Amino acid sequence: DSWGQVFSGLSSRRCITAGLINGTGHDVQIKSTKLVEGGSPCYSIPSKEFNAEQGLLKPGGCVLFFGWGVVPNLLQAGNVVMSIETNACEVDLSIRSNSSAAKAGYQVGFLEKSVSEWWAKYWLLVRKLRS
Repeated sequence: DSWGQVFSGLSSRRCITAGLINGTGHDVQIKSTKLVEGGSPCYSIPSKEFNAEQGLLKPGGCVLFFGWGVVPNLLQAGNVVMSIETNACEVDLSIRSNSSAAKAGYQVGFLEKSVSEWWAKYWLLVRKLRS
């Protein structure tokens, strides 16, 4: 069972999970998601409100992103850094730090930040500013 080996024994790996919820009332375009540092691709599990062809997350929808680092060794700490860019915000997340910047007309906030030495879990809510 390869999944069990990701988090146990001598080959443990740090992992990160981030959920993005669209609370704008409009479509949010997911422009890019990537692991800036890590040992896996940036995987995603979208809700049914996500159009994968256009990268559009409909109102009320969410996408869960996750990835993991390399096995820590003498040369690498095995860090994981995730970057998410949408038309509404830019977010950088890791086990040690996090930052979010809303684009004009939007706001982004953390609903949850759970962090340990080996994993991090974030939930973000994107909303439209009222005019």
